Amino acid sequence: MGKLLLPTVPNSPLSSIESEEKFGEMRLSLNEALGFVENAAFDTRLATYDDNYQNSQAHSGLFQAHMRNVLDILKAEFPPSSVLVEVGCGKGDFVELAQVDGHFVASGYDATYEGSNPRIQKRYLSADDNIQADIVVLRHVLEHIKAPHAFLMMLKQVFGNAAIYIEVPSYDWILDNQAFFDITYEHVNYFSKDALLALFDQAVRKTGLCFNGQYQYAIADINAVSAQFAYLYENGEWKDLDFEHLFPQLKEKISAIEERLAADSKLYIWGAATKGCMFLVHCMNQGKLIAQTGFAVDVNPQKCGKFLPGSHVQIQSKEAFFAAAKPGDLLLISNPNYQSEIVDEIRARGINGVDIMCL
Repeated sequence: MGKLLLPTVPNSPLSSIESEEKFGEMRLSLNEALGFVENAAFDTRLATYDDNYQNSQAHSGLFQAHMRNVLDILKAEFPPSSVLVEVGCGKGDFVELAQVDGHFVASGYDATYEGSNPRIQKRYLSADDNIQADIVVLRHVLEHIKAPHAFLMMLKQVFGNAAIYIEVPSYDWILDNQAFFDITYEHVNYFSKDALLALFDQAVRKTGLCFNGQYQYAIADINAVSAQFAYLYENGEWKDLDFEHLFPQLKEKISAIEERLAADSKLYIWGAATKGCMFLVHCMNQGKLIAQTGFAVDVNPQKCGKFLPGSHVQIQSKEAFFAAAKPGDLLLISNPNYQSEIVDEIRARGINGVDIMCL
């Protein structure tokens, strides 16, 4: 297989098909001692997070339920009035959920924050910060940062004796479910369960799966960040992984969808985030389905009217889909977690005859 080039930030939609976009090489490598996978070709300069970065899933009721579940996990571990700081809080959805709940004194930091909440600062942290917290929350941040142990050591310096909650995608789930569309350039790191636990020298307080197994989490003492992880990261054996060998069903999956779609029908993708974007990039690389794709659907209004990187498929609202869909069309739901939520809404709109399947 030749070089696999992917859009570097799939969650930054293009304002037009003429907009500049960046591509980076995906070359996966496994540290066998850690069970840890990274993109050996990752270049931090190519992954830019700015105001155009739209990674919030909070417009979905299901994802709101997931965030409430995370909050409940933390409430069971930490007493009322504990100080919670979310590092990389995105658009502030989880911080604001915690503020409304009232159990924690919550605040956050993120350079892509767009709101006006005085408890959220629009910036990154640095080693010069000194912040008091009982629990540091790191939701879907660590997979974006090369040499994650070094970042955790910096947080140890900033927060001292705090506990930390880390939530990342499960690499085990990705492989078990052949989710090739979850391998994305902006995720430089892929954590197996063993790799997540290896970040700490001592036993973690709590670990588990969430979001129907797609995500995994650990609660640990930040002072227990492992020096052994750093040693094995720098000195351990690394093994190159072949993408097609990891995901042998990729071509079959795309071909099966193509066969299911009638020649005069349209394909629509519900979910214009990483999964949908990456799926269409692989379709483009295979020379399949793009010509029959109507548009991608997303409930985030900040994405609608823009275009997915790589494939240049336009993103439109669910109302646009309800107006455009006709019998014989195929709707592909990019994340199976949202299937029931989406199907219920389609039925409520009285739309019939549209074939629906999940990636």
